[in-house]
Amino acid sequence: MQLFAYNQVGRPDELVIWVGVMGVLDPPSVTFKIAGVDHVKPKNSTGSFELLGDGQQSNHRAIFIFDWPATSERFPVEITCGDKTVYLTSKRPPLQLPTSGEASFNLLLSSCYYQPNDKTQQNFAWLVKQIKPVPDFTLLAGDQVYLDLPSLQNLPKDKTALAQTLGKKYQMNWFSSQLSQPGLADVLAHGPVLCIPDDHEYWNNYPYFQAQLTNTHSEKDRNNWRNAAMLLYQRYQMAPIQKNGFFRQDIEPLSMLFIDGRSARDDKDNLMFTQATIDAIKQWTTDLLNRKAANLAAVGLLSSGQALLVEKPSFLSSRLADMEMANFQDFKIVEAALTQLIQAGVPVIYITGDVHWGRIIEGRNKNGQVMLYEVIASPSRLIDTIGKDQKSYVENKIQTTRGNVRPFPYHSDPPEQVPDIKLANLDFAIKHRQTGDHVALLRFNRIPGGITLAVDYYCTDPDENKRTLYTQTIAPIKITSLN
Repeated sequence: MQLFAYNQVGRPDELVIWVGVMGVLDPPSVTFKIAGVDHVKPKNSTGSFELLGDGQQSNHRAIFIFDWPATSERFPVEITCGDKTVYLTSKRPPLQLPTSGEASFNLLLSSCYYQPNDKTQQNFAWLVKQIKPVPDFTLLAGDQVYLDLPSLQNLPKDKTALAQTLGKKYQMNWFSSQLSQPGLADVLAHGPVLCIPDDHEYWNNYPYFQAQLTNTHSEKDRNNWRNAAMLLYQRYQMAPIQKNGFFRQDIEPLSMLFIDGRSARDDKDNLMFTQATIDAIKQWTTDLLNRKAANLAAVGLLSSGQALLVEKPSFLSSRLADMEMANFQDFKIVEAALTQLIQAGVPVIYITGDVHWGRIIEGRNKNGQVMLYEVIASPSRLIDTIGKDQKSYVENKIQTTRGNVRPFPYHSDPPEQVPDIKLANLDFAIKHRQTGDHVALLRFNRIPGGITLAVDYYCTDPDENKRTLYTQTIAPIKITSLN
């Protein structure tokens, strides 16, 4: 039997522990030691195991909900099931950001992890463990798994066999420590953790047909894949509080809203969001405006699985490559919310991954006040791309002979120009560009009228020299809603 556990996000009064077991038809009972207290009982009775959805009758998961222990410090959690024990740590999110001069609130932003390319001794999880301070909150912002890669894999048509094939990719990432291989297990070991999905939780440019993926060529096959992938996402990644497509966390003066813009997408270019998510966007907007009207500091943070400040692809490009949020009709709801906030003097930070490069863009109003920051971190481990990689290899060889070596020849470079985007009449400027494998640590503090934000880009390349050269801090960024 294999055992793994991690702390998912929950309601403000809930410590949520996800427990998974593999290789046993009837899971043994689970016991918990939390913050040094033995045999802590969950609030939801004993929890109940259900199949992980990976086509195996011997693999299960259960959700256990507890009260937070009476400490504001990071604390250990020990989970025992049968003869197996695993350990994790967590820290309750504060009600307010720490003031300037105190230890910051630290959010780890990571996206786009391709496990087959994480085979070195200094693997991704090992490198994340070296980050100091330890993250208080971990956001995996899409593409935690690549169910559609390699592109030429021969996926089975049978539903059960398909679930087993796709489920193995989750098993390698979630149970990686237990399987003695690289993966996400140690990244998930310090909670709370929030996962939001993007297309590779399903398939590239989901839910649209993809020529290179034969299992998307018929509606029946697309439905089989969608159903298997959605169940795996729900059982492995989605916390109970995310069931309506969003998660809200307020740490004054910061109001954070994380939305799933992928799972509910249609293939008619209309909808990305559930009605509950649309309502949450509107409520988030109203709450921030009310704080501003009450002369209280208010800063919004919004996150989804795709970038905000990217130009809308043409119809052909959106089908052959990727649909962006701007291709969908209900993106207007996001645009309207941001415009309303910015025009009212409420600044917003947007964070995401997806695009396989990192970037910070600053938006200022006509008075020169900072009103928008977009922070992108992607990828943590780059995928293989047939054709493009071979072309990049040849080009790099040629450039090397000319003394012009690209440090990350298989990665795309962030655009050098500001995107042609009109949003709330802001003037945009690129403040930082990041290439290569990386994550970002966002460090927040409270100041009169708003917050300060520092962004540490940690290069996660296996090469130590590259990590030294391309790990950088962009700070401090002052973001205020009150003068």
